[in-house]
Amino acid sequence: MKTIYIASYGKAEKKGIYIVKFNEETLELSLSEHVLTADFPAYLITKDNTLFAAYKNASSNNDGGGLGSFTIDDDKLILNNNFTSNGRSYTHICVSDDEQYAFVANYHTGSTASYALKDKRIDHKISAVRHTGLGPDLLKRQTGPHVHNVGFTPDHKYLYAVDLGADKVVMYYYGNGKLIEAEDRTLSVVAGSGPRHMIFSKDGHFAYLVNEIANSIMVFRYTEGHYNLTQVMRTVPHHFKGFSAAAAIRLTSSGKHLMVSNRGHDSIALYRVNQTNGKLSLLYMVHTGKEPRDFNIIDDKYIIVGAQNDDKLQVMTFDEANEKLLLTEQELSIPQPVCITINE
Repeated sequence: MKTIYIASYGKAEKKGIYIVKFNEETLELSLSEHVLTADFPAYLITKDNTLFAAYKNASSNNDGGGLGSFTIDDDKLILNNNFTSNGRSYTHICVSDDEQYAFVANYHTGSTASYALKDKRIDHKISAVRHTGLGPDLLKRQTGPHVHNVGFTPDHKYLYAVDLGADKVVMYYYGNGKLIEAEDRTLSVVAGSGPRHMIFSKDGHFAYLVNEIANSIMVFRYTEGHYNLTQVMRTVPHHFKGFSAAAAIRLTSSGKHLMVSNRGHDSIALYRVNQTNGKLSLLYMVHTGKEPRDFNIIDDKYIIVGAQNDDKLQVMTFDEANEKLLLTEQELSIPQPVCITINE
């Protein structure tokens, strides 16, 4: 039995964090608990039995937003503390290995911020750096910088911040929680790409950047803070003419397969990963419910998909050896699921 934590943008009393049990034998999902939060949890991560939440402001007075920290005790969540950011909404979070610092992405103001942690609580804000730049997107998603994702490079020398609005990945030195841009390492991509999230191969040699606006994946060879583009792959079929926006990107723990969710085409795209050069080969796409904003992979055997606009979780099975990805009939009603995380 696996425990899964779901961030929900449900209206009013329905928003918050949903704790869900997943039975690997029967593939059934069951609701264990609903933790109501004052703001919308946009992203969740777990680290050493602590769950950290990045909040989107839900207050009309712009006095909410910020971060939350919870202790995971026998799969239940015990609030450590919430730290308001005075209306600033965060869309992503990562925590340093020593658990002394948290770094967050602010989509709305286009900035990357850092916080000090103390005893797994959010203690105080250290700094925030406002990005610059814009792009040509006709739907006005690029009228200014919009930081969507933060993380650490495999060598842990840099913090990266993926900026959808400015078409770049800003690289920072982050010693003692202070953010200093490594200007000669910052990556600019093709204008109008709208980069959303980036992940790395297990060996750290390759980076995979999913672009929300261009509906593409860029494959880079990564070496000491430098990125060398080696491939660009579409995430939706060439014949598809409707609107779609690429969302989540994840690798199986084996590193042999990569998946991306498409909102609009409403699908999970499955790719084979070349273990020598990191390049991708598209296998096929499996349709899901409406707007699969996030998904997560369990034991390289199961995929839990959050169909945001269908208000439900869906279960997929994955036979990695035979490259068979199947959508099952198992699902669970959850209001507007936007992030799915597992306490490993």
